[in-house]
Formats: sequence, structure tokens, C-alpha cells
Amino acid sequence: MSDAAPSPAPVSGVQVVELAHWMAGPAAGGLLADWGADVIKVEPHGGEPMRHIWGSMGANPDAPNGAFISANRGKRSIELDIRTPPGREVLGRLLDRADVLLTNLRPSALRRLGLSAEEVARNHPRVVFCSLTAYGWEGPDEERAGYDLASFFGRTGISHEITPQGEPPAALMQGLGDTFTAMTGVAGVLAALHERQRTGQGRTVEVSLLRTGMWALAGELTVHAMGGRPRPPYPRDNCPTPMYNSYRTADDRWFFLVGAEAKRQLPKVLAAIGRSDLLQDERFAKPRDLTRNRREFIPILDAAFAAHPLEHWAEAFDQHDVLWAPVQTPAEVVTDPQARAAGAWVTIENAGVESVDSPVSYDRVRRRLVAGPPLAGEHTGEVLTELGYDEAEIRRLTADPDSSNEP
Repeated sequence: MSDAAPSPAPVSGVQVVELAHWMAGPAAGGLLADWGADVIKVEPHGGEPMRHIWGSMGANPDAPNGAFISANRGKRSIELDIRTPPGREVLGRLLDRADVLLTNLRPSALRRLGLSAEEVARNHPRVVFCSLTAYGWEGPDEERAGYDLASFFGRTGISHEITPQGEPPAALMQGLGDTFTAMTGVAGVLAALHERQRTGQGRTVEVSLLRTGMWALAGELTVHAMGGRPRPPYPRDNCPTPMYNSYRTADDRWFFLVGAEAKRQLPKVLAAIGRSDLLQDERFAKPRDLTRNRREFIPILDAAFAAHPLEHWAEAFDQHDVLWAPVQTPAEVVTDPQARAAGAWVTIENAGVESVDSPVSYDRVRRRLVAGPPLAGEHTGEVLTELGYDEAEIRRLTADPDSSNEP
């Protein structure tokens, strides 16, 4: 691993116009910025709504906004009312020199702005146009709004399939579906940029929370499509695969056993708890026996694991080559030495805070210090100058304070 080498920037020179808000679109732009692209974030006057998320939810507006930092660090921001002819003219100039347009505006909003896929392809043929939506560009729900809880978790079946039987689904609020969809969109953009080297033409890349979620659940959904009947998880005390289950220690800590191959892992687990005698018990001799008699086997493991703290089991498991992992709190993840060794954290320049780095490293170089997210409109004058506007024109374009969060 190298600490002295400069941070790799494999997409350096790629220019991205980001016309997006909330999470999926900005997170896609954030990945490209992390990897060296010049990402210009086009915002309404006052900034996009994710900047003010806590206040709009009734919480402390000054609370740390980690999601915004991680999705927007290293970008440049301009404030622009793209509903007006002057604003659209600026946007057109941006697209004339851009390689990528990233947007998560709804299809109808893009059509009103003259930014449908067809119009972008006609007016800016080299631009790779990436649209990230809730449900895609066709069908009865094309215009339906959808956060990841609705479109990625609820609509796709993921919430149903990860919720133990008989339990209500949890209202997850971490933007997990947004980040998966962002990574999917970036993969599509990079493939289209690779193709453009050969053809000279851009391409429309369409990504949705719905299809990304379905792809994540492809195994289960395909089984259903083939006539099978996979079921949501059983309660842990009735888990059909006791070697692939959660358990609690004496100090009230949880961990997962991940013995997907029960026959191989069972001797190791029993050795770790000092019950190798159970290998001779015909109730647990084979994986199917273990499943059939799980209501007898899980209490044995529960009693054993409840007798010692997690530290004891960590040592015992490693000694006996047991596949396992602790269920960590965010505070523990922050200090996890493996995550730090793997390069999971970066420090935000001039802010003194840390942020999770994007999950791809190049040449084993660990990034350490990165630029933070821009202030709303911080680079408006700079970018307009690059586009050829003079000082008078810049004053005119930046004087209009009247803009809403969405076109």
C-alpha cells in the first residue's frame, strides 16, 4: 500500500454536469468526482434540498449531514435557474463541453426543460446521458416519485424477503438503495464512455431504483418466476439453518455464524464451544438432520454463547477457523482497524471530519485528504467565466434569487 503517491484519478478529464438532488443522482456524481472527474453540480438558488434535510424534517438543521458530504465532496457548484431562457442557455453551454449529464429529475420535468433523452442526443450527440429515476421512463408509474424505501425496498420485494415472518417491515432510512443505484448508474456511464471511444457517440443510460432492487433480489425473484416458493426469513429461534444465524453473548453482543456449508463448519463450531461430543448425536449428524431438529440445536448454541462475552468467542472462533462476524454499531465501525487498514476513511479538507471513501481503490493507494462538498453556488462565477461570459453577463445571471427546488 502506498501513502505517498497521489490519489489515482482514472476518470480525470471527464466533465460531468450533475442536474440532480437528494441521493441517487448526487451519489453517482460523487463517485465520479472521487475518481477524478470534474463534476459541476447545477443547483437552484439556495441549494438543493438535501443540503437542508434535517431542518425540513423538523430536526436540528445544523446536525451533521454525512450523507450530503459523502455524495457531494470534490464537486463544483453553480446556482442556475434552468427554467429561464438564460439559465437554459448556460446549461446548453455546459453540455456542449460535457462528457456526461447525470440527472434524477422526473421524465416530465426533463421534457419541459428540453432535456429528454432524444433532445440531448440530438443537441449534444457526444454526451452520455444518465437518467436515474424511481421506476424508469415507461409504464404507468413513470412519473411516480419514489425514495429508496418505496421503490428499492418496498416495491421490489426486498423488504418482504428480509423481514422475519410475522414481523412488520422496518422503515429503513439510510439511502441504501440510492447508493446501490448510484453505483449501477456509474457502471453504465463508464461502459458508455468506453463505447464512445470507438463510435464518437454518446448513449442514454437508464437506471432506476426499481430495477436495481430487482437485480439485487434476482435470485429470489427468478425462483418465483420459475414456479418456486422462497420464503422470508424464519424467526431466529426457528432458523432452518442454525449454522447461518445470529447469536447473543454474555455481554449482550450479537454476532452471525456464517456456516453456509453446515457439514464443514459444524465440527469447528462444536469444538469452539467444547461440545464435540454432539458430532456423534444422530439428531445433528447431517445438514438435513440439523434443520429437522433445529428447535433442539439452537438452544444448545444459545446457552453456550450466553456463557461468555464476545471477546472470548472472537478468540475461540479464530482459533478453530469458524466463519463469523460481529454485529457492530456505527461507533465500532468507525474504529474498526480492518476498515481503516483497507482505506475506508478519508478526511474532509478544511473541515476536520471524516467521511467514508468510495469502495474502489486503485493501485493500492489510500486516499487521505479530499476536498469537501461545495457551498451552494460557490463556483458560479468561475464556471461562467470558463464558459466565456463576461463580468456584466455573470452579474445578470447571478442576480436572480427566485428559484424553487425543482423545475
